[in-house]
Amino acid sequence: MLKAFGLIILGLIVLAVIAAVASKKNKATDAKIGYEYKSKVLLTPNEREMYWKLIDALPGYVVLAQVALSSCINAKKGGAFNTISAKSLDFVICNGSLDVLAGIEIDDKSHATAAAQKRDAAKNSAMEAAGIKLIRWPAVPLPSIEEIRKIFPAVPLAATEKSTLESTQEKKIKILEQQLFSMARKLEKIPRDSNAAGA
Repeated sequence: MLKAFGLIILGLIVLAVIAAVASKKNKATDAKIGYEYKSKVLLTPNEREMYWKLIDALPGYVVLAQVALSSCINAKKGGAFNTISAKSLDFVICNGSLDVLAGIEIDDKSHATAAAQKRDAAKNSAMEAAGIKLIRWPAVPLPSIEEIRKIFPAVPLAATEKSTLESTQEKKIKILEQQLFSMARKLEKIPRDSNAAGA
């Protein structure tokens, strides 16, 4: 009898533990459901202006924005990785094969603090060790297109890009020819109609 009673008590304890665990899981799920997520602007107005300057200045290059430093640099887990984790580059310039050529940082007033300068120094060291050029420009004034082009050599258009460009130009010429031909036909009809009316 006592043995059976003991088993019943043990069973009740097990059920209570299971119920408590399930309750915690439900609460955790409810908390996650209650999270709020909102979209945010990827670039500041100043960064957007710089992005379009880079696009205009560097045809033939690939311009990426807000790239994690760990996406550009390999580092072993631990001390080395900790120096680059949770850090990003304002812009990354790649070639057509998406090889990283350089990183670009736009330094505003926030970079003047001691903590920011320490982070910048760590970023500079990591990029230098990885053999990747890191260019720093002030936020005000932003570099001109000419200044950007002085750093990056012009990339000649690939044969496929040339053929595509030529094909587009040929299409435009054909459209213009058709429009001119149509206008000429209309002009030809004008004297005939007036002569017919006078007769």
